[in-house]
Amino acid sequence: MSESLSVPAIPKKFFQKKTPWVVFVSILFLFVFSISFLITAPKVVDLVDSSLVMAQNEQWEQPHIAEKKGEVVRIQAKAEIAITSKELLPPKIQSAGAVAIDVESGKILFERNSTKRLSPASTTKIMTALVAKDHFKAGDVLTARPDTVVGGSTMGLSAGEEMSFRSLLYGMMLNSGNDAAFTIAGNYPGGISAFVDQMNVKVAQMGLMDTHFQNPAGFDSQNHYTSALDLARIASEASRDPQISRIVSTKETSVMSWDKEHNHLLKNLNKLLGEEGILGFKTGTTDLAGESLVILVERNGHKVITVVLNSPDRFSETRELIDWVYANYDWTVI
Repeated sequence: MSESLSVPAIPKKFFQKKTPWVVFVSILFLFVFSISFLITAPKVVDLVDSSLVMAQNEQWEQPHIAEKKGEVVRIQAKAEIAITSKELLPPKIQSAGAVAIDVESGKILFERNSTKRLSPASTTKIMTALVAKDHFKAGDVLTARPDTVVGGSTMGLSAGEEMSFRSLLYGMMLNSGNDAAFTIAGNYPGGISAFVDQMNVKVAQMGLMDTHFQNPAGFDSQNHYTSALDLARIASEASRDPQISRIVSTKETSVMSWDKEHNHLLKNLNKLLGEEGILGFKTGTTDLAGESLVILVERNGHKVITVVLNSPDRFSETRELIDWVYANYDWTVI
């Protein structure tokens, strides 16, 4: 609300029995005072109004006020979260390697052989997606070649078929298409080997100590490994990418080739998707790796990444681990 401000009227009696110079000085004083009030009043009003707004807004933690070009700027102090354990008995996870981490802080909430080097199978494709997103745009058109149309789990590409990068991401992350992963890598400058080299560059950039990749899809190899903890950190970074997050949260969709000649129905292999708080991520299975599963879950406003590698029952173990994490830990603002 604004108010009109005016210069106070000077009573006629003021001028009576006053010498001219006294009258002149008095008028000048009133004029200067009035101008100063008009200039400073808006700032005073703004500061008061802003203080009232902040007092009514409980989401601001210890706000500070700063002035910039006559405006009041509110600076939000980020709240710190303490994660405390209730010391409940941990679940009896039988996976060769397992971990649960808090996404925001990176705090380890559960671990079993979390740094043991194991075969990641198709959970490899989380890193493939991250590296590809650093280079390709969603609408880039990529071509499937004879050497990229590989077997195993596929989205059904044919040699010579052209697909948008976005469509290939869906085929790789939902159907776990090895052909999609190799087609993405094959269209990278320098081809598949250069792409895999870049995957390992990103491993080094992220400071991952127990990970090395030899192919973009997750085929078993002695020199292709990761750990549950490293994989959780890879997934945590991927979860911050809006496009990847949207894709891994999709249950079913269809994508079409660039020439509209081929249509591919895609179904997410993550059976937990749609259950309480489950937001994504990626499955993986090979003879050497066994059953693997990476999950992003959010409950009570707190996101957690879980990983099980070489599990006898990845979906059941992951459910048990998630339930235990949210039962055992409290997230408290300090």
